[in-house]
Amino acid sequence: MKKLLYSILAGFSLLVVLSACEDTLDAPTKSALDESVIFSSPSLAEGAVAGIIHSFGETNSYRGRFLVYYGVNTDCEVRNSLRDFNTDGARLVNYNTNVGNGQMNSANNAWAMFYQGIERANMAIRGLRTYGDVGNNPQLAQLLGEVLTLRAVVYSDLMKAWGDVPARFEPVNTETVYLAREDRDIIYMQLLDDLEEAAELVAWPKASSMTQSTERVNKAFVKGLRARIALSAAGYGLRQDGTIRRSSHPELEPAKMYAIVKKECLDV
Repeated sequence: MKKLLYSILAGFSLLVVLSACEDTLDAPTKSALDESVIFSSPSLAEGAVAGIIHSFGETNSYRGRFLVYYGVNTDCEVRNSLRDFNTDGARLVNYNTNVGNGQMNSANNAWAMFYQGIERANMAIRGLRTYGDVGNNPQLAQLLGEVLTLRAVVYSDLMKAWGDVPARFEPVNTETVYLAREDRDIIYMQLLDDLEEAAELVAWPKASSMTQSTERVNKAFVKGLRARIALSAAGYGLRQDGTIRRSSHPELEPAKMYAIVKKECLDV
């Protein structure tokens, strides 16, 4: 009888242990790639910022296409061969591109790489706002300000080259894969707001370990960029209807934009 009782107790104990082990093994594991892990850690979030910067250096992004073709047909700069004005490269220089341009009609062209950087920035901004203790961690605050600024740099250059472009300020989902062009005024206002926030988050040059060199975004750069974008928003531009005019939006009146320019320049 005692042996039977011991056997029952031993079996019951084994079931409890196995059940406990099963619960332990079923516990969710946190992956190093999980947003909540990445964007709550300054060292891991740094990698997300590096991913945005990496898109600037892609072969057909800024490095290989935008900087070497955009704006080189001026009084000061000219393409090295004027004879081949109908080649793909020359058409980029002369603002005479077509849908079959081999320099742009590829999976890794400047347009694609610009939006790759924007998508990475959107994901980082969402992650830092959701999981980063930005209010109490200066490093995470600096990173959020830096990402907002890098996204503004890309959008500013997109509008210089293509005018009105799709406005993506949230990570892509199934409903936003294909977006129509947005009026540049909407984008300008978003960028001005973003940079105003960024200026409160990042440090002045030499004021923190992250702004000891010009390789990282600092408050002076943010304010200078905001002033430049305000000047662009106040100026004339070729619109989708074919007219060249200033913005008609009351928030982008020249007087308001020039006030922003003056303030930011005086701050710097």
